[in-house]
Amino acid sequence: MAPNMRMQMAPDLSFSRVAHGYWRWDEWGISVDDLAQLLPQILDLGITTFDHADGYALGAAETAFGEAFAKTGISRESIEIITKCTLVYPNEHVKVKYYDTSREHIIARVNRSLQKLQTDYIDLLLLHRPDPLMDPESTAAAFDELYESGKVRHFGVSNYKPIDFDMLQSFSNQKLITNQIEVSVLQHENFDDRTVQHAVMKRIHPIVWSPLAGGRIFTGQGEEEVRVREALEAIRAEIGAPAIDDVALAWIFTHPVGFVPITGAAELELIRRPIEALDYTLTKEQYFTIWSAKTGRRVP
Repeated sequence: MAPNMRMQMAPDLSFSRVAHGYWRWDEWGISVDDLAQLLPQILDLGITTFDHADGYALGAAETAFGEAFAKTGISRESIEIITKCTLVYPNEHVKVKYYDTSREHIIARVNRSLQKLQTDYIDLLLLHRPDPLMDPESTAAAFDELYESGKVRHFGVSNYKPIDFDMLQSFSNQKLITNQIEVSVLQHENFDDRTVQHAVMKRIHPIVWSPLAGGRIFTGQGEEEVRVREALEAIRAEIGAPAIDDVALAWIFTHPVGFVPITGAAELELIRRPIEALDYTLTKEQYFTIWSAKTGRRVP
């Protein structure tokens, strides 16, 4: 991937234009050895940014990645690792899922992630979801401690709305450099509630999860999904793309905020597709054709 195909997230941190994500690790059906063979091929595509969370596959995803990456012998400095924390999942000791953004919890989970990922530092730590019981002074204290110890280099949030983002930033000495949000041709919530516009104002580049709407662009049978699929197919023919996912991803890349989508595939050919989508540029008319297909109405 050429230098101009990277996204500058902070003065001293850039990401590949597409990240590889491990949310679905337990559905991939591959071994650690398989992943160790896949990782160099992913890097050859120009994808160097890897998205994790302490709860993905109940922690097994971080462990598998750490073991697989160690087998590759690739330099740690050649990749960027994202991980998230603050979600507590039910287990034999926990009855209900809840959020914990306390200093003690964040530091404990980061230390655990570092061990599982077999690394000395995390490039970007995200708080997984807003916590209605957040004590922002405690959260900010965790950020300071992790930054000063060198364990975390940058911080951000995931699924935060503008007021949640601004509230935490007002307490934190560490700049929040991104917000990981859901965006796709079928998911406009973060446009409608101005979360994307907030990112533009803050000069940050959001990371995008589920950029293909969890596969609904291919298989969804609702009226909205059928309309959008028909629009994607028509534009696919216009631009000469091989498949509608190229169009759906090009739609995301078109926005000037500079989205960094996550691909959650385990097959190299599918991992390659978002990179190939960068070759296609949509006109404004094509962009709003898809927008209108999703909303079921013309742009007002």
